[in-house]
Amino acid sequence: MKVPSVTIAWGERNYQNDNPIKTFRFNTEKELDAFLQGVNEANGWFDYATIGKGYMFNTEKEWRKDNGK
Repeated sequence: MKVPSVTIAWGERNYQNDNPIKTFRFNTEKELDAFLQGVNEANGWFDYATIGKGYMFNTEKEWRKDNGK
């Protein structure tokens, strides 16, 4: 049985071949699809903050206050 996997070259496209490349393996196609959805959502963002009970910020309001929004 073939293991669902994807290999990703991180970073912007260039021809210097210095992008880190990593292969990710999953137990199911559903897990792979969820991972790719997350990568797609994160594309273009250089940083992130987690919001919710027990995370970096408890509420969106708290995050906005900290970030001057």
